[in-house]
Amino acid sequence: MQNYFVVIASAGVVSLAAGALWRGVDLTPGLRVIGWLLGVAVAGTVVGWLLVATYAPQLPSHVGAALLMLTPVGALVLSAVVLHERPTVLQLIGAVLILAGAYLSANRLGRRLRGRRRGRVRGRRSPGPRCP
Repeated sequence: MQNYFVVIASAGVVSLAAGALWRGVDLTPGLRVIGWLLGVAVAGTVVGWLLVATYAPQLPSHVGAALLMLTPVGALVLSAVVLHERPTVLQLIGAVLILAGAYLSANRLGRRLRGRRRGRVRGRRSPGPRCP
């Protein structure tokens, strides 16, 4: 709890400072804006992290890590579908690199783990019988 408090408090302070320097800070945005902020916070953050905290321990670590890497790609897809934004070439390259990295890391690590379960690691010879 203490770590989350520090993260949230520092994010609030930095947001206030950056907002004051950039376009100003509106501390009374209105009920409609507050409703949208609460909806986005609950749907996007609270529910998402509750699902991660609940189901990630049940997954192999490399699968959980690969799924968490897909978050920025999902945001890019949602912004294109829902908001009709056009991603830049750099964003598309980043999404492809994220997907490729998640795929390669999951496959390589998965092969290593399967090899260990069978009693061998790929590329290594099993030791011969021990002499007494």
